[in-house]
Amino acid sequence: MTLTKTYADGSTPKIAIIGAGVTGICAAIQLQRQLQISTYTIFELEAYIGGVWANNTYPGAGLDAPAYLYGYSFAPNYEWSKRYVSQSEVLEYVQSTAKTYNIYDKIRFNTRVTNMLWNESRKKWILHWVNSSSNEQGDTEVDVVLHGSGLLRIPKVPKKFESFQGDMWHSARWNHSVDLTGKRVGVVGTSASGVQIIPAIADKVESLDVYGRTPVYITPQSNGEYGRIWRFFCRYIPFFHALYIVLLYIFYDASILLYHKPAWNSILHRTMTYIVTWLHRFAQLPSNPTLRRKLTPKYELASRRIVLSNNYYPTFKRDNVSLHTDEIVSINGKTIETKDGSFRELDVLVLATGFNYTLNFPPGYWIGRDGIDIPANWHGNPTIYNGTFIPNAPNFYLLCGPTSIIAHIAVTRMIETQVMHVIRSLSYMMQKDLSTMEIKQEAAEEFIDEFDKRMDKMMFTTKVMPQFLNSLGKCRVFWCGSATEFWWHMRELHPERFLVQGRKEGAEKSYSHLNGARDSSAIEH
Repeated sequence: MTLTKTYADGSTPKIAIIGAGVTGICAAIQLQRQLQISTYTIFELEAYIGGVWANNTYPGAGLDAPAYLYGYSFAPNYEWSKRYVSQSEVLEYVQSTAKTYNIYDKIRFNTRVTNMLWNESRKKWILHWVNSSSNEQGDTEVDVVLHGSGLLRIPKVPKKFESFQGDMWHSARWNHSVDLTGKRVGVVGTSASGVQIIPAIADKVESLDVYGRTPVYITPQSNGEYGRIWRFFCRYIPFFHALYIVLLYIFYDASILLYHKPAWNSILHRTMTYIVTWLHRFAQLPSNPTLRRKLTPKYELASRRIVLSNNYYPTFKRDNVSLHTDEIVSINGKTIETKDGSFRELDVLVLATGFNYTLNFPPGYWIGRDGIDIPANWHGNPTIYNGTFIPNAPNFYLLCGPTSIIAHIAVTRMIETQVMHVIRSLSYMMQKDLSTMEIKQEAAEEFIDEFDKRMDKMMFTTKVMPQFLNSLGKCRVFWCGSATEFWWHMRELHPERFLVQGRKEGAEKSYSHLNGARDSSAIEH
């Protein structure tokens, strides 16, 4: 496909990218690589880039997807140390890639975008921003917004823990100034981050109390190091690196079948994985049936994300580690009481309690056409098309947001697909000399209706993970299939589904005539 890289007069749209994490950096680089666009600015809240990899610096933090899959396809790294690398190695990769493409010069650091308002008369987005280091504030007018702040941004801190009088922090805001050596430490939460933190600190604390009412399914983590010969092959042997990534991709993307509700096409994957998790638990805790029982999930496989770890189960065999599966009923000073009547006095409390997805868009933050507060208008039930386009939000692209997250493979596979979809949209705007593109309400509703039907066949709709369900019991966080299906679905733009307006015109029109009659399915099978 040939991309149009400028308007007929040689100009390019002025673009704002929100967030300098993995998503925002990907978007910026692809604007440069694919369209040679330099008329963009990245607004970053922090004083550094990296997003989730810069904020999550807790002990044991690292990838739970293969590094070779996580890296950008356009910026291969032949020097990964092992299959699942540490947080610091991922952050170094993201930062070095940004430097290679001179992205730092395009970033406004310490700058929070507090409000995004669509100006209908000017066909522009007005972004109000505040710089936290200089206290400067102002407005920036742009043609296009690429919002890539992500979902794993705002820590979820349950109110019941606010009364704790010792040192306390969320896993995504680790307090490195507090030395845990010899301290009485509690960790609340036993999902992905908790599974990484608990083994990493157990040997240095005086005591470690783990509070987790819902254990997770855990499989072994094969994490051998890549030696010099392997790296040589990846760098210099033709097709070796590419073939390895293809094989990894096929293997991991096929694991989406685990997240399908039991059916003929998923029963083999689910049965094999269930056996592997049972054997892994038994092999690591062979002589402690009581502990095995407490660490055995009571829900169906893949109702929550399956976690990889070789050292989580053995941690609970240590004399200084205790597992509490009863509910926390009260906190008095530094003392935590659970429903079974046990009391523990702690010096430090770590909350591995996940993230608050609903606070990403506070009231008044995102105001679209006709003064509509887009997130408020959703009422917790996002109406979105392709996880990217939103009715009443012209020229606005939501990246790594509702309906585009994935649990079984590196999320960068989804991000790159989504960014290329945006690239095709921007190219189309310039080719047709358009000032605005906006998804039709009926196209978004059709997409969501078909999405919900497919999502009903996935394990994400079970009530084991209620934080991912809206008031209607629908899951609008994860994508409803594999990464390959996402790519296939996003491979074409379908202009007939958009309301568009020419730069020299005053009236909206839709290009439904370009591709014939209205297509019959929003999600292709």
